Amino acid sequence: MTDVTNFVAWDELKGKEARGVSNDVDLGEVQEIGRHYIVTQKGRVSKDRFFIPKYLAERYDGHMLHFNVTEGQKMDFMRDAPPTYEEYTRYRAVTLPSDIETRIRIAEA
Repeated sequence: MTDVTNFVAWDELKGKEARGVSNDVDLGEVQEIGRHYIVTQKGRVSKDRFFIPKYLAERYDGHMLHFNVTEGQKMDFMRDAPPTYEEYTRYRAVTLPSDIETRIRIAEA
């Protein structure tokens, strides 16, 4: 049985920082939670919006949400409107938790 204290609901992550595979891959701040994606925004004047599949989320460390996204990949997720579900199905892997769309694992930094 999984200990539910090791997970957090997506809705609780609004306003948290988002990073890629390393801390220098800045994905901005979590703005919205979609059914299949997380919307982040980076910048104050020129605002870049990213629609990142929940499938790519790795963990939440209590301060930052970490995604399996490299600097080169992050531009694939920058857009003004949400993508279709079919566009994101390519990121789904067999090894993903079945509840990835409702909660994310909490891990130490």
